[in-house]
Amino acid sequence: MKRVLKLVFCIAVLTVLLAVNAFGAELFIIPSAGAETVLREIPTSFVYNADWQSILETLSNPVTVPDTGEVVMENTDNTEAAETTDAAEETAEAAELTGEDAGTAEAGADAADTAVAGGTEETTENTEPAASQTEAETATTPVATNNRVVCIDAGHQSKGNNAQEPIGPGATQTKAKVAGGTRGVATGVPEYQLTLDVAMKLQSELQSRGYTVIMCRTSHDVNISNAERAEIANNAGAGAFLRLHGNGAGSGEASGAETLAPSSSNPYCSGIAAQSQALSKTVLDGLCAATGAKNRGVKITDNMSGINWSRVPVTIVEMGYMTNAAEDAQMQDPSYQAKLAKGMADGVDAFFGL
Repeated sequence: MKRVLKLVFCIAVLTVLLAVNAFGAELFIIPSAGAETVLREIPTSFVYNADWQSILETLSNPVTVPDTGEVVMENTDNTEAAETTDAAEETAEAAELTGEDAGTAEAGADAADTAVAGGTEETTENTEPAASQTEAETATTPVATNNRVVCIDAGHQSKGNNAQEPIGPGATQTKAKVAGGTRGVATGVPEYQLTLDVAMKLQSELQSRGYTVIMCRTSHDVNISNAERAEIANNAGAGAFLRLHGNGAGSGEASGAETLAPSSSNPYCSGIAAQSQALSKTVLDGLCAATGAKNRGVKITDNMSGINWSRVPVTIVEMGYMTNAAEDAQMQDPSYQAKLAKGMADGVDAFFGL
């Protein structure tokens, strides 16, 4: 009797495998007694060779997964998960230029207190071919600039865009085109609103000083990637490109302003590194002098797409911590925003030697 049952079982298994093979499928799903589904990949060779011992071993050693209503496939190759790098990790790797000496880099930014550009940035490997060497060299060559033209990028937008773009010309690593940004812990105001409010005031301040001002955006309902924002500044031949952001950290105690600039060894924009570091220092010093904010110094980073695609002097201005209740509320004060704008404009003047 046992032999008959075993024969019936084998015939049933063979029938199922032949049916699976006929439909080109290799995933064998067996309902189990509990609230779980057993998934097992049956190698094609088992179907064709009728290796009963291997089949039975496969079926007797299933992989169980929670019954979530979704089919979960085993990862059967050696592909690693996409690399994820958050802003705190980027800052931990960055070197810091102190507010007093922009010519000396100091390692060891505080990752627990600093989140670059107010949020998490995800980095993945791009499977598409990188740009040719000639294209990459062209894309990284500094352009002629006009010291009376300033480009302002109000960071983020009402809706983030997780579609990927290379982090720099010719790069194989990619990031989301635009991150969602952070939000005020006390006011609830989103970062994209704060940055545009201050950007509009900075535009007026610079125009009153005789500058031509190019705005990357003047409304929230846009979809402009970080690389595209850099290209706006490049095409304008801006003598200075200011990218405004609100900062964020895991700790509500972190406070102060800082700026970000590329290193001299940046593989994408080393040609503008020295000028970008100088711009970052003068703008930060001007902002802190006008507002009394803590000067956290110039941070050096080569992982920011909006910097790496720039071919004109660029700085990311982290105006203050939206995760600090007091600083968040302060940055929503129109009079404080006016001070931020004046201080940054003073820094632009100083950069141009005015």
